[in-house]
Amino acid sequence: MEYLSRLLKTLQQDPNFNYHPRCEKLNLVQFSFADDLLLFCRGDVLSVQMLFNCFKEFSEASGLKANLEKSSIYFGGVPMADQESILELTGFTRGELPIRYLGVPLSTKRISVNQCKPLLDKMLGRISTWTTKYLSYVGRVQLIKSVLFSIQTFWARIFLLPNKIIQMIEAICRRFLWTEGVEVSKKALLAWEKMCYPRSAGGLNILDILQWNRAAVCKLLWNLRKKKDKLWVKWLHIYYGKGRSMWGLVAGNASWVVRKILKAKVYLENVGIQEQDLIQMEKFSIKKVYVILRGPFQKVPWRKVVCNNFGAAKWIFILRLIICEKLLTRDKLATWGITDDTICPLCNHEDESIAH
Repeated sequence: MEYLSRLLKTLQQDPNFNYHPRCEKLNLVQFSFADDLLLFCRGDVLSVQMLFNCFKEFSEASGLKANLEKSSIYFGGVPMADQESILELTGFTRGELPIRYLGVPLSTKRISVNQCKPLLDKMLGRISTWTTKYLSYVGRVQLIKSVLFSIQTFWARIFLLPNKIIQMIEAICRRFLWTEGVEVSKKALLAWEKMCYPRSAGGLNILDILQWNRAAVCKLLWNLRKKKDKLWVKWLHIYYGKGRSMWGLVAGNASWVVRKILKAKVYLENVGIQEQDLIQMEKFSIKKVYVILRGPFQKVPWRKVVCNNFGAAKWIFILRLIICEKLLTRDKLATWGITDDTICPLCNHEDESIAH
């Protein structure tokens, strides 16, 4: 790949080669990651021919060739006649946005629910492989925290997830916790919102996806102020910043992802963090900003009973259900139509309830 980079640099001295309009100021021609390669130029036949010749020379020298079935050309504002000539010249197929790259969708427009389907399918696939019938509530909570949420954090660090997707992710986790599967059910014992509260506030400290996603996007805004050596930051400053502060910048012609990053300042301003405060941060901790965005919580009077309890985790979970009066006693099961017998099996006299 280093030889290819040297070949592509020779195009800078050729006046017949035209850079892509959004790459010229950075002399940007290629991106590469592992065995993936992205090449950019203006959509005229001569520039594509010169770029393609460099790649063919690299292929002949290294033996590495493009897979025609997996390679595509993406056009923007190119006349149809030129498109046909370029496709005939290269032998590649015409591609259409959005596409998936490194596991996430690439699109200039708002990410749709359908484009996020691979994320949901991956979470559902994990659940189907677990032997959940042998797991307690606490065991399923731990899987939700450690596995299911780690799947979505990769996406959430890149762009704002649509609210519909966040609701669907939470629904998947909620159903897995209370039903051991993914079937639709209304048998949740505790509200999901309260499950995301800190332990001292009566919750289980499960990740609030919406607020964590916002904190992660705020870090991208921080990068725009502090990490000006990164290529994507340089690119945004050159084509949108143009010497101006990125805080409060309105880039109406930018892609949806860029606009959302610039608008992340609203989340910070709502909790009292201004531009100067952001500049003074030497390190940006998503976890700390997440806590700030969530705000304070009122502590419950029984917090020490569960927080300072050295008993088994599954016992503490049952204790929490008892305190919240959500334990599945026979009187509650009867209201769901699961049983008709509400008599306590121990005394055989009164109805079984939490109070009894």
